[in-house]
Amino acid sequence: MTAGALGAGELSPRLVLDEPARTPAQRTTLVGRDLDVLTLSGQFGWGGHRLVTLTGPGGVGKSRLAQAVMAEVRSSRVAYLDLHQTVGGDGLTEALSARLPDEPTLLVLDGFEQAATATAAAVDTLLTRFSQLSFLATSRRPLLLYGERLFPVLPLPTPAPPYRMDVGELRDHAAVELFVDRARAVDPAFALTAQNAPAVAEICARLDGLPLAIEMVTEKLRFFGVDSLLTRLREGRPVLGGTHATRSPLHRSIRIVTGHSFRLLDEEQRDLIMRLAVFTGSVGLSTVEKLWDLPADRAEQVMQVLVDHNLLRVTPGRGEPRFTMFATVREFCLERLAASGQLRNARNRHAEHFLALARQAEEGLTRPQQAEWFQSLAPQHEDLLTALSHLESCGRRTEAARAALALYRFWLVRGHLVLGEQWLAKASEAFLAAPGHAELTARAEAARGELALARGETRLAADCFRHAAHTFHERGDTVRERAALARLAISHRPAKPSAVRRAAEQLLHVAARDKAAGDSAATETADAALALAAGSRQIDPKLAGELLETAHTLFMGARDTRGEGLVLALRGALADSRGDQALAERLLWESLYRLRAVGEHSMLPGVLEKHSLLVWRRLPHQGPRVARLLAAAAALRQVTGARPPLVADETKAALRDTLRVLSGPAHDVARQEGRALSAHAAASEALAVGPPAAEPETAASPLVQLTARQYEVAMLVSQGLTNRQISQRLRLSEWTVVNHVREVMRRLQVPSRIHVAQWVIDRRRRNGVGPAAG
Repeated sequence: MTAGALGAGELSPRLVLDEPARTPAQRTTLVGRDLDVLTLSGQFGWGGHRLVTLTGPGGVGKSRLAQAVMAEVRSSRVAYLDLHQTVGGDGLTEALSARLPDEPTLLVLDGFEQAATATAAAVDTLLTRFSQLSFLATSRRPLLLYGERLFPVLPLPTPAPPYRMDVGELRDHAAVELFVDRARAVDPAFALTAQNAPAVAEICARLDGLPLAIEMVTEKLRFFGVDSLLTRLREGRPVLGGTHATRSPLHRSIRIVTGHSFRLLDEEQRDLIMRLAVFTGSVGLSTVEKLWDLPADRAEQVMQVLVDHNLLRVTPGRGEPRFTMFATVREFCLERLAASGQLRNARNRHAEHFLALARQAEEGLTRPQQAEWFQSLAPQHEDLLTALSHLESCGRRTEAARAALALYRFWLVRGHLVLGEQWLAKASEAFLAAPGHAELTARAEAARGELALARGETRLAADCFRHAAHTFHERGDTVRERAALARLAISHRPAKPSAVRRAAEQLLHVAARDKAAGDSAATETADAALALAAGSRQIDPKLAGELLETAHTLFMGARDTRGEGLVLALRGALADSRGDQALAERLLWESLYRLRAVGEHSMLPGVLEKHSLLVWRRLPHQGPRVARLLAAAAALRQVTGARPPLVADETKAALRDTLRVLSGPAHDVARQEGRALSAHAAASEALAVGPPAAEPETAASPLVQLTARQYEVAMLVSQGLTNRQISQRLRLSEWTVVNHVREVMRRLQVPSRIHVAQWVIDRRRRNGVGPAAG
């Protein structure tokens, strides 16, 4: 059988050259590497390559893949040398030269990292000396020789979050297949079911698809269930520790596997990677520079070394690159960090950094740069949660509560509704227990109510808004009190018309009196006006329209992209209820465009469904696309648990009819594809169908987009009414009418009311219809 040439740093007495078929026997199946084996075998056959190096992180399966290739490659002789424990490697060239035959031979050099210099010299010399000799090498870094072809061995494919695919689709991912296979070795009764499949998928993803890590975690199934293992992983607790005596000496524990690479680093590199282990998600280069006071060029150099040793993965983005540590490396480094007594200090610095980030984000999430803030926070969300947990465990509950309150809008938009509600409940308790934090307690309750209302938990939402309104009233904060009361009015099911009208009048009065645009409370007023408009559109459409205009004005003043998108969505629903389907589809298309920009999750399903129904009415041949979008919306709603009252109830009947028509086998593939779409991909799919064309543009009167309300105001201006008269006619505040007139003049690009009147007359003479677009 195949023998190793080097062991414990010394050359073995003899080297056995075997036939290709006589490779080391394996005790388990090789999963997910069929294409890799085929490709590598071809490179040594028809490809004619003489030096191929398999690179990748520890535990990815380089050695196992190399042994599989040995069984398939067409060569007269095969030699396998295990160099994992070889340090130095002096005399390697001479020892091999004396044993290699002058015939086609494949020499496998497995794990040469600690003898890299000697191995490179030997390979370089032997390739020149033996014309029929080929090398297949494995290492976490290349030999860097001329003619070397690198073959990165990637982790096994894992499902993408939020793991919405069915059991069959999840099993198609090699990482899940390996988990199931190894789990059955521990528990023959183990099966992948609809109940445990999402947890298994997330475990595989959190272990980076590394085969060794997956095999080690399945051995823990003797003591823990799948859900328990996932909880430990989410909490950053060790799951891969211990020694596995039945494995090869080099793969018995994470300590051995990772320590192999750790020994190749210098002191600065070791110190940095240990400190990076407190990050549970990805980390940007600028964060590394800031936290450890490293010059930019030095930080880049050190991170590059860590990437070259396959201890970190790099993910290029639109901004700076981000780095993620492999789970196996993180567990090893945390263990060393704890042993050195530096773990608590590293976690403190990590928590302080993300506490400051949360506070900075609070204002940015409602301002012109909100899309950038949402995009920036998404890859750092896990670290933000880790920081909150650490602050809480250290007794710094008020600081953790302040950060949670700052993040509530991120949780609302990105669909982390249950998680956010739980943290805000803790925040409310922490503020309540700390003297002098009554206002923050009320704000936490109001934010918690928003998340509860988005999930359709109206009773909890009503309790939260009631408590918040009471505290705001006691403190004389009229703006926030009216906003809380407005949300309270629509938290009751069914909503009472008298309560809704009273809350609307109070909210509109506050908005007109304070002109809150740009103020921190303005966004709360705008959000409340939008929610109240959604809740009142069937009670009093005109009142709903005025609330929408107020919300639109405030959102425009703050340049709140998400707010504008939600206003457009509700206007689209109102237009459809009036029978103006073309306008409704254009408005919803514009809404999706804005909601995609901020990464909306909670409100997106309803907008997708409404838009899809309109698309199908106009374009019946788009059935597969509509089926895909409706499946995406349903899957997204299932993941987020969102049930916001944004789309009218009449949509439900139309949606049921459409789903019934599109439920046949002809659309099975489309529905399957839709369930796998991310929120961004689903919105992009919807936007790929352009909105219906507006009225043709003419040279005499260029196409202008006015909302229905703006066109109504322009009509009354053309009749010679003053702002006060228009406000009385439309039951709007005079301040709202002034803003409408200004916006109409801006869009028409005219200097006066006389020109507005002339535009209306020309338009009516031309086609006599309503607004061209929304």
